[in-house]
Amino acid sequence: MCTLILLDRVVPGIPTVVAANRDEFFSRPSAPPALFVSREKGRAAFVAPQDLEAGGTWMGVNSRGLFVGLTNRSADNLETGRRSRGLLVRDALGCENADRVIEELGADPHRVYNPFFLVATDGRRSWHVAGRPGGTEIRELEPGVHVIGNRDADDPASAKVAEIRSAALGLDTGAPLAGLRDSLVALLGSHPHPAQPLDNPCVHTPEYGTRSASVIALGPEVRGYWASDAAPCKAKLQNYTRLLDELPQP
Repeated sequence: MCTLILLDRVVPGIPTVVAANRDEFFSRPSAPPALFVSREKGRAAFVAPQDLEAGGTWMGVNSRGLFVGLTNRSADNLETGRRSRGLLVRDALGCENADRVIEELGADPHRVYNPFFLVATDGRRSWHVAGRPGGTEIRELEPGVHVIGNRDADDPASAKVAEIRSAALGLDTGAPLAGLRDSLVALLGSHPHPAQPLDNPCVHTPEYGTRSASVIALGPEVRGYWASDAAPCKAKLQNYTRLLDELPQP
């Protein structure tokens, strides 16, 4: 289960703060964050890690300050031959704002992709998209602290989501960014349930677990991007903020 924590318009001066763990099979190859420039006129450049198996990504930031992140929804039967959900994120990152992401999704993305949850936020509006087997639900997120895993955002039926959200609500959002970042990394790397690895924010099993962690801050005057290519309890997050500075401006 991937974990995405969104501090949406609650940190003074930094409307978008994201902390996320990617949980995946260790055998699936990936690459760290890099700069991508579209060859298609009018599409935004973006910074994102890459899934080397299907060519997509699970999260990223574009030159207009748009963040897009995706988690896979648990499903018993995944249909082969469908478009990779990571390519949906790449497409969305080419948009100018969060509203445009929703416009470009179309009426029935659940017919194109296996089940997913997608978040698009630009510091002004935030959208949550749930692509389910029977249809797609789109709703706007209010400013606040949100947690998305393999269920709907802030799903009270998920003990893991509720526990992570409770911890995130207890963070000092008025602290300097470095302190808030460190607190988020500590939360991402925690193991409150040693005997139940899948119930922890940081997951460890023999073949599957937390493969990477990221903290992203996007404000008009302050921004940052830190990421690790391993579990946050084992590897220090590296500073990729320079990639945001290299984004071609529209």
